[in-house]
Amino acid sequence: MTGSAIALMVVAIVIIWGGLAAAAVSLIVRGRREDREARAAASAAAHAHLHEGAPTS
Repeated sequence: MTGSAIALMVVAIVIIWGGLAAAAVSLIVRGRREDREARAAASAAAHAHLHEGAPTS
């Protein structure tokens, strides 16, 4: 193989694997953010539910 063919192959491999890595990181970050938001919403709902039934004095 010529030098230019090897260079093109290396560039293509970096683009493909780089895109795969970027997609995996994006999914992980998005999943953590959605989990954090879901936990905050559940906590707020539980807090509101506990205060809803509390006697007023």
